[in-house]
Amino acid sequence: MSFLAKIEQFCAGLIERAFAKTFPSDLEPAQVARKLVSTMEARTYGEDGKLRAPGTYTVYVSPSDFERLAEHHAYLERAWADLLQDLAGKVGVTLDEGEACVAMTPRSGVLPGAIEIAVGLPSHDSAGLRLRTIEGVPPGAVYAIGGAARIGRSEDSEIALVDPSVSRAHAVVEIVEGRAMVRDLGSTNGTYLNGRRVTAQALENGDELRFGNTRMRFESE
Repeated sequence: MSFLAKIEQFCAGLIERAFAKTFPSDLEPAQVARKLVSTMEARTYGEDGKLRAPGTYTVYVSPSDFERLAEHHAYLERAWADLLQDLAGKVGVTLDEGEACVAMTPRSGVLPGAIEIAVGLPSHDSAGLRLRTIEGVPPGAVYAIGGAARIGRSEDSEIALVDPSVSRAHAVVEIVEGRAMVRDLGSTNGTYLNGRRVTAQALENGDELRFGNTRMRFESE
């Protein structure tokens, strides 16, 4: 079976099983799969008489597409990685990392319906991650983020905010599968990322977060 036929067969099943209604019509699994395969093909090289290719890839999508797919992203990542692994095995390509891995993450510069593919996985450990207050008390405060930083009015919070519009347990910034994420903890007034209310969302350097009347900037560089 050809690459294209394999992709089409895989994506048809994927849509039937889960995504016919939830995946945006202008960004289909087949579109992502084709671009992943073409990226792998373009990066295939010969070494010691064998074909090799990178095994890890990041799929960048718009923040709105990512939020729409947030509850399904783990399944999509696993399915795309399985497809690459299967195709590599069928054509005799050895993956540099031993097995395929695909991560989907939002990027503010990507338009809805568009895709950007990069070789390698996004890397965020807790070192160097911080939140900087840009509006609130105390102004200009900088908070380092460890493995997880709870945000709220409670004194038990790693980031305790003096803001009556902030819930006692408002949100948490944590590292999930190598990515920095913000997650709302059922707060009364919500958690906002770049002006949009979110439940859970990956963070990029420079993103602006709002908890109640407190605005903070996420910094990873």
